[in-house]
Amino acid sequence: MTRLYGIIGHPLGHTLSPLVHNWGFARFGIEARYEAWATLPEELPAFMARVRETPIQGLSVTIPHKTAVMDFVDVVTDLGREVGAVNTLFWRGGALHADNTDVEGFCRPLVVRGIAPGAALLLGCGGAARAVAAGLRRLQVPRIGVTGRSLDKARALALEFGLEPVAWEDRADFPAALVVNATPIGMSGRQEGVSPYPAAAWEPGRLAYDLVYNPYETRFLAEAARAGAGVVPGLEMFLYQAVEQFCLWTGRVLPDDELRPLLRQALYGG
Repeated sequence: MTRLYGIIGHPLGHTLSPLVHNWGFARFGIEARYEAWATLPEELPAFMARVRETPIQGLSVTIPHKTAVMDFVDVVTDLGREVGAVNTLFWRGGALHADNTDVEGFCRPLVVRGIAPGAALLLGCGGAARAVAAGLRRLQVPRIGVTGRSLDKARALALEFGLEPVAWEDRADFPAALVVNATPIGMSGRQEGVSPYPAAAWEPGRLAYDLVYNPYETRFLAEAARAGAGVVPGLEMFLYQAVEQFCLWTGRVLPDDELRPLLRQALYGG
């Protein structure tokens, strides 16, 4: 029998998750399919009843359900509780579990590159920033600053995760070897061509990590590269969170060297 997986969120737009997971099922000869289910907030209770009745074997969760869905599962992992949001649902021993693979998705590109910064600055205070904050703590970065246009929000996130709040206007003065953009600034659309970080602050030996993956090279990354700093494009985090998700569902590891060009072709045509 074909096993059923999918993603819920609203809006889903042109989500790449069906491409990734259906490719993975085909590659490993797994009889399963992955679908996109646009789900409004008021539709979430009925959909989660369907998850148990169908049953749906695994679920990706995106905005706006990453927190609300936690009320409809049997077990939330320690990491999911730490982040305060989940993006992956799976079954273990008859119980529906919720976990967060965004943290692994963020950490893995740094680990494979052997990067262990002494200090990091997190730009942004939203949901994506929470996963990054948890990831930086997991990597045991000694000093972590967080900044946003709202200093109150930066302070609240700093208090929760043990970070240092930094005023937005002072962000270039924080001595960070790694700067992570967890804001939508630079994303394709009306914010494309804008950077959340001053170009003059970049220098060799620093690293820019953008969670925005469309366009592939944001202004944030381009300015860092021109100054001789290293860069990690946002596609890397998306790729590795999907790899971790697929592994939770199937026990199989998607080969990143095969998945990366597939995603690049779908996103950028090359």
